[in-house]
Amino acid sequence: MKSLAYSLFAVLVTFAIGYSLFLVFLVVPNEEVMGAVQRIFYFHVSSAFATYIALGAVLLGAAGYLFTEKPSFDALQEGAAEISLVFASILFFTGMIWGNSAWGTPFTFEPRLVSSLIMWLILIGLNLLRWYGDSSRLSTHCSILGILSSLTVPLVVYSIKFLPQFQQLHPQVVEKGGLTDPSMKLAFLITSLSVMGLCIVLIWIRTRIGILERLTRAQRDEVFL
Repeated sequence: MKSLAYSLFAVLVTFAIGYSLFLVFLVVPNEEVMGAVQRIFYFHVSSAFATYIALGAVLLGAAGYLFTEKPSFDALQEGAAEISLVFASILFFTGMIWGNSAWGTPFTFEPRLVSSLIMWLILIGLNLLRWYGDSSRLSTHCSILGILSSLTVPLVVYSIKFLPQFQQLHPQVVEKGGLTDPSMKLAFLITSLSVMGLCIVLIWIRTRIGILERLTRAQRDEVFL
């Protein structure tokens, strides 16, 4: 039953992704000021939402492992950390592309951009620790750093409040009602939901792979004992 539900959800996400691409590139009009480059906004913000979901899964897996030491929680935090890095990278680099085209600079040292950079660097460190760290206490160390990485989410979300808007390049498109055309609102909704759904599917797949890897290692260790 779970496999059927997952398969149906994955199919739904696939169609939603296709529909979102259709809306963004063929239906949504160009933004009046930024023109066609504003279309990257839909994937930029959706990637932010997906990153937050994945980091929530990292927090769940890390806390669960510290309390129970169950391998399934460790597999969850490992998989979610990898998916977090993927979407955080998309978020960071689409932001640089958008900023360079719209404002002539890919990066400025303002709160939202700096906090996003910090989140991205911590995720890189978390994944490097998982790949190359000492295996004896690896899961515990990754859990601690995973919890730290998840704490960057409120920092990124609320960092834009640290300075007045006129002192920042980063726009508040959604909060300030920037999506004026109804098709923009629909495209934003569908793209956000589909990308978040894709994030959940990828976390589920990677977690299942991680669980199987741990079962295989455990069985192999039993053979050699």
